[in-house]
Amino acid sequence: MQASALNGLLILAATYLLAFGTFLLGGAPANVAVYLGGTYALTALAAFLFSRGILELVVGADRDITFFVVLKKVTDPLLALTAPLTPAFLLPFAVSLYAAFLYFFLKLFLFGDAYLGVPPLFILLYLAIVSAR
Repeated sequence: MQASALNGLLILAATYLLAFGTFLLGGAPANVAVYLGGTYALTALAAFLFSRGILELVVGADRDITFFVVLKKVTDPLLALTAPLTPAFLLPFAVSLYAAFLYFFLKLFLFGDAYLGVPPLFILLYLAIVSAR
């Protein structure tokens, strides 16, 4: 299980670096590329997990459809990362949907959203720095 969670961290980092590099090559400033890269990377991983959950609900978890097998191989390490936080009573399709929610919530916490403006993490860091003075 530890190797699988390590693979999940590698997938997470590789996805972020690809998104960050794409925005840098597209001409975005570096600070904008940091936010947009994180937003797009975590949203894409959450979408993969969400699609896996919906497929498991509709098709079933034991089917050997090629797309579904590849999707399982990509998302299994991501599920291993969230396994310690996932309640044990969830059905298999709900585990994927719960993990998708966790990745999307992580995106909101780290990088904010178009409507939130400043990410909540930076608000907490600012308050900690100001109160330390």
